[in-house]
Amino acid sequence: MSRAPPTKWTCDICKNTIYWDELFTFTSKKTVVHYTCFREKALKTAKVDQDQLSAILDSLEDELKLIVVYKQRLGKIKDEEVKKFMDQAEKDAEKNSAMLTRAVEKLSGVLE
Repeated sequence: MSRAPPTKWTCDICKNTIYWDELFTFTSKKTVVHYTCFREKALKTAKVDQDQLSAILDSLEDELKLIVVYKQRLGKIKDEEVKKFMDQAEKDAEKNSAMLTRAVEKLSGVLE
């Protein structure tokens, strides 16, 4: 199986290239990080109970996966009205992932 193409970004935590087939998020410091790196570092630097932080991280992962699903399905849709609905659903998932990323930043030392 061939690898998806690389994005223009490098993970601010591990310094490796981020590929389009990987989950990633944008931080409040305007950097991009792999979800797996973000999760691992957040759990190591948690300022709250790890179960609480894990719940937020799991929700973030769900939203990031939804973004991928919407992008994949959007390419299959021909009807413009349906495309608008799907596009809005993707944007909502992006907003939710941004909100959850900020929550993780606040409840851990992930950016320190």
